Amino acid sequence: MIEFDLDKQTIKDLEIFLDSRSVNSISNFYNQTKTIGGKNFLYQLMKNPTTDINELRQRTELIQFISKTDFELKINSGQLDFIEHYKRLNIAPLRNNFIDAFFQNLSYRIRPSNNYFIIKSGVQQLVYFLVELKERIEALNEAEIPEKLVSYQKIISKLIEKPDLKFLYTKRLKITNSKLNKLDNLFRKKYKNELREIIDLVYNLDTFISIAKVGKQKNLALPSYSNSTTQFLSIEEFYHPLLKNAVPYSCEMDESSNLCFLTGPNMAGKSTFLKSVGLSVYLAHIGFPVPAKKMTTSIYNGIVTTINLSDDINLGYSHYFSEVKRIKETILKIKEKKNLFVIFDELFRGTNVKDAFDGSLLIIKSFANISNSTFFISTHITEVAEEVKNNKNIQFKLFGSKLVNNIPTYEYKLENGISHDRLGMYILKNEKIIEILDSMTNEKVSPVKPQKNNA
Repeated sequence: MIEFDLDKQTIKDLEIFLDSRSVNSISNFYNQTKTIGGKNFLYQLMKNPTTDINELRQRTELIQFISKTDFELKINSGQLDFIEHYKRLNIAPLRNNFIDAFFQNLSYRIRPSNNYFIIKSGVQQLVYFLVELKERIEALNEAEIPEKLVSYQKIISKLIEKPDLKFLYTKRLKITNSKLNKLDNLFRKKYKNELREIIDLVYNLDTFISIAKVGKQKNLALPSYSNSTTQFLSIEEFYHPLLKNAVPYSCEMDESSNLCFLTGPNMAGKSTFLKSVGLSVYLAHIGFPVPAKKMTTSIYNGIVTTINLSDDINLGYSHYFSEVKRIKETILKIKEKKNLFVIFDELFRGTNVKDAFDGSLLIIKSFANISNSTFFISTHITEVAEEVKNNKNIQFKLFGSKLVNNIPTYEYKLENGISHDRLGMYILKNEKIIEILDSMTNEKVSPVKPQKNNA
């Protein structure tokens, strides 16, 4: 199985995780976990998209089941944190016999010990934890639960059905001194590894419950996966999840039409669209609900985006050279991994118009011929479109604009065609830049009178 390619630039472009400049992030959008372990597993999933179609289908089936049945666990962060603290206790387990139990308890009453308190509280919390798990697992209808939950159920049942733990599930269980010693010995010695595995599974469930809740609350759609060995993407009414009142888009790509040539003036919505389609593909490859009405995708081997590329002062790279290096990286990745999803926002914005035209034409014509990958490329150099307009592999999409009372307005709707709108000068005029400059140029400078020398 090929490892999915997701680099730092793409993570930054798609705003997957919070950084010092971000208020919102995709990871925060999906995070309603109750435990630290659940949050950590959520981040682990988001850092590691997969090309394993069976794993992705198992995740979406589990999320769908949780959403449909309102499956829930009565756990909280404090409970699991204390259990973790108890399991890390660096002293020997209590001895499993009546005499030691009696004298250890007596010693604790005479001279309270913090370690003994942690053991008592940790054992009690683990008992509550296992009882809750047993009730939830036994309440499941085995004929309906998805494959991933079946595997969790088997692992959990294997421990909770152990003969020496069955006394835990009697009503009104009282943990006596001897039972405390016995349970501490079982929890921190005999079943130490089994408990670790079950706690980790509960963190996993906490994560999937969180994802399912967000999907249900936000009316998101679970992606479907095509078995096609050639690239295919179809998304209906998708949008950016962090944008309020977003205008939805729809698009479809396949090997016979694998490059989207995107045009439109500044502020018309090109970058938001590119982030939205990139996010949709990324989310599908971690098995999460997607902000869309419907989505079907083939499995890609990676996503490469170039939306907010900056120059590298430390290495002495200009913006143009950074762009060239990024294109080279992308081409080498395509050569190695084949089936990639690629986004470039404003090709060659860091150089002169002639070089930008020549470079854009070369790259777009070449990418359009790589049928095993999908490309979304935006540009202001609309003259390139005339050179490639007869290429059947290229879809031409635009974000339009219009002038209302000499003010640019945008509808943010994705349409077919090529935009030749030039609104830069209108924006300059509306911001009074030209008037301010004229007033400064024409301003009369008062002559400076020479000062008398009184010496």
